[in-house]
Amino acid sequence: MNKGIIAVAMSSILVGCAAQTPEYRLGQFTAASSFNVRNLDYDSTSATRVKGEDCHQVGQPPNDSRLQRAMDQAIQNGQDQGITGDLLVNVRIDQVQKNKPGNFFGLPTPHNCIEVEGELVTLR
Repeated sequence: MNKGIIAVAMSSILVGCAAQTPEYRLGQFTAASSFNVRNLDYDSTSATRVKGEDCHQVGQPPNDSRLQRAMDQAIQNGQDQGITGDLLVNVRIDQVQKNKPGNFFGLPTPHNCIEVEGELVTLR
């Protein structure tokens, strides 16, 4: 009897550990490259470092297009500062865990965040 209970408990644990994470879209971009792009003509002296992020609470389902939202926010943050750029170059993308204020008495709750940081430029 005890062996049967242990076997059921162990199989439940193993099945829970084998559950796959949900699939979702990270973003959709007009252009993207991890290589140096030839003939990309912009004024590097006017490049301004900008940052954006998209977070979701751990344990809650994430939103679609998280990477795209973080990148859009970085560009928008730069444009809000008066930068006329519309392209990020020298981009760094990180996934980090942050504690942010929660709803219950403002206690911190863990959030999974995608951070995008790059130089906002305008093509000539």
